Amino acid sequence: MKFSWKLINIFINLKSIQINKFEEQLTLSGIEIEKINYIESIKDNIFDLSITTNRKEIYSILSIAKEIGIIFNKPLSILPINFFNAKIQEKKIKKNYNKFIYITINKISNLRIENTPKWLLNYLKIYNIKPINTISNIQQYIEFKWGMKFYILNTEELKNINNLLNVNINLQNIELDKNSKKDQLIIFISNTNLHKDTTSLVNTHEEYYFNAYIDTTKLLSTFTKCVYGKSYHQYKIKQPYSSTIKISKKEIDTILGKTSNHKFSQLSSKKIVDKLTQLNLSPQYNKFLQTFTIKVLPNRQHDLQRKVDIIEEIGRINGFNHFVDKLPSSKLKGTSPNISIKIKNLRDTLRNLGFNEVVNCCLIKNYLKLNNYNIKIYNPITQGQTELRNNITQSLIENYINNIKQTNYTVEIFEIGKTFHKNSHNKYVEKISLGGLMHNSNFIKTNWSDTSKYANFFHLKGIIEIILEKLKAEVILKKIDNESSMDYPENIEQLFNPQQRIGIYNPHNKELIGIIGEISPKYNKELNTNKHKIYLFEINIEKLNTTIKLNNHLNYISKPHSNYPSVTRDISIKVTKRTNVKEVEDILCKKQNTLIESIEIFNEYFNKKYKHKSIGIRIVYRSHSRTLDNNDIKKIDDHIENVLLHFKSKT
Repeated sequence: MKFSWKLINIFINLKSIQINKFEEQLTLSGIEIEKINYIESIKDNIFDLSITTNRKEIYSILSIAKEIGIIFNKPLSILPINFFNAKIQEKKIKKNYNKFIYITINKISNLRIENTPKWLLNYLKIYNIKPINTISNIQQYIEFKWGMKFYILNTEELKNINNLLNVNINLQNIELDKNSKKDQLIIFISNTNLHKDTTSLVNTHEEYYFNAYIDTTKLLSTFTKCVYGKSYHQYKIKQPYSSTIKISKKEIDTILGKTSNHKFSQLSSKKIVDKLTQLNLSPQYNKFLQTFTIKVLPNRQHDLQRKVDIIEEIGRINGFNHFVDKLPSSKLKGTSPNISIKIKNLRDTLRNLGFNEVVNCCLIKNYLKLNNYNIKIYNPITQGQTELRNNITQSLIENYINNIKQTNYTVEIFEIGKTFHKNSHNKYVEKISLGGLMHNSNFIKTNWSDTSKYANFFHLKGIIEIILEKLKAEVILKKIDNESSMDYPENIEQLFNPQQRIGIYNPHNKELIGIIGEISPKYNKELNTNKHKIYLFEINIEKLNTTIKLNNHLNYISKPHSNYPSVTRDISIKVTKRTNVKEVEDILCKKQNTLIESIEIFNEYFNKKYKHKSIGIRIVYRSHSRTLDNNDIKKIDDHIENVLLHFKSKT
């Protein structure tokens, strides 16, 4: 929307305000000035405004002047006309006709069409209005200046005026010359239907209407030399309806915030009342309840409907730049449950290791028949969703089948979800479990020139160890005892190959909390995996969480590295095929002296002919207080002799 600096000063005196200050204040109040052009021909500044869609009532110079008057808290400079008397006819309008507030009909004569003044043509050009004739040009000028419209009709057209203009005018008291059908009349009307983009009555004060009427008559008499006769007025007496909104001071303070960094710096009640009065909202403040009762007139009811709309208006008129735009600092921090933090760490670790997370429905038909411990669904929708799942692994196997059907032979997936079962007391139990499946044909290369190989059991075991180390879980990985069995929701041993599985145990109570292993052979034919293996794991997260160490204190002591040189011995020990490496390490430590710093197994060789294997071990000896002498070296050699004699592998 455009408006002229000179025209706006007709309604409101802004001569004491600098244009740059005017532009800044208007922008801070939510009315953005896109550009300002100086027109040399009329020596005037033309402002191009960006009006938001919720401000439908701003469509004329008068309406923008009213808004500027509210922003700068300045009154409108219009003639104070208050002369409703016997000459003006009061008319009660029917309920069906709520189209207008004021209508004036004037007889005119000696109407001559003359040239339109240049200044008026310049303003029409600014508003992109094509000039037609003097009367039409004045009509357009009055409309964009005052937001009202006038018509010039003859006697015949007057009889059908209600249909022509969609109004309700009483013609009984208008005196017309019956012999003359060419009498001309000017009809001036304030009608909401003239502006289809508005939904409320705009000019509710008689001063606005009669000032516009006087301006019209002056322009017509000056540029058409017409003569005015008797005038007839009709207006609506009914007071405009106003809606009421109640809002508390606390709500205003909460949304607008502080006006400075001071602790108690919200807008005062008096200042809020002043701002609401400035907005013509007729506020009433209840000091006891600390609430404001506000009346919204029809011209603002389309955009001031909620409490937050009123609060925004207060902030806009006060100036948003006067409020602190920083969030208040808070020392209160939210906390997450310990189990949630561990689950997040599990997800991050598995994703970093190349696994993809999947999410499956909890409604399935369980492979594992746990007698009466499965939870069945009453009236299931499909035959494949008759129970709540009692394990995660079964759904992952289904995911694997779907991937193979799509010729995706690299499947590394995991899921963290809930499992359900009934315990021995027939009560429902819900637990959180982690399940995973790995089948990757391109997992590893022993040499850059070799083809990629499938992942094996030890690769999966290494991945699980990385996860457990990341979580700082104190667990033991060992062969599953026949006596130990997991609870019913984790009773998934039948999904694993009995010869290729190990358990994850809590070292304190010897409880089995998870299983790592190869899929059971009975599924190989169904999944077509006779040549290449599928590896699975499932862990009870809640039980795993009990094994995780808290970082409340350190259970180790830091020591500096020794500044003295070390002595290294590489030995080869022959052992049987079934000898455990852990047993060899225990013997070395049992027979060791205090100089051993580290023991590392670096090689293994199996002799098929004699059916024994040789293990290459590197032992590092060092002292933290001195350099090793000849006596120390002799003790080291004797230590190695004793170890070799123990395993009968002296070479």
